[in-house]
Amino acid sequence: MRGDVSTPFTLPHGQTVTVLRYSAKDRHGDPVGAEADHTITGCGVDWNATTSNQEFQDVQITDVDLYVPRAADVVASDKVEIGDRTFHVLGKPMWNQVHPMTGTDYGYKLVRLREVSGA
Repeated sequence: MRGDVSTPFTLPHGQTVTVLRYSAKDRHGDPVGAEADHTITGCGVDWNATTSNQEFQDVQITDVDLYVPRAADVVASDKVEIGDRTFHVLGKPMWNQVHPMTGTDYGYKLVRLREVSGA
């Protein structure tokens, strides 16, 4: 039996995040100019793990799984603000598809994020 493909899943109490993106890069691939931003509402945030003090370094690494609506504009070179913290996007968004067995459209895709602080 196929799932309901016409009604996507929603997060009525989801968080609003801000996506930061540079509009241009120089010949070395470094961002130039001002950052442009846009917000995405109704996101799910899954705080995965925080690791610290790896190999005697005073750093803390926090990984987050961010679930955004499938139509959300997020690319691998973006940064994402959640509250007062800024995370870098790790790779391209994943799971931008219907469920492979049921055809259910949950309406979200996964964006992996990482914050490195300290040092």
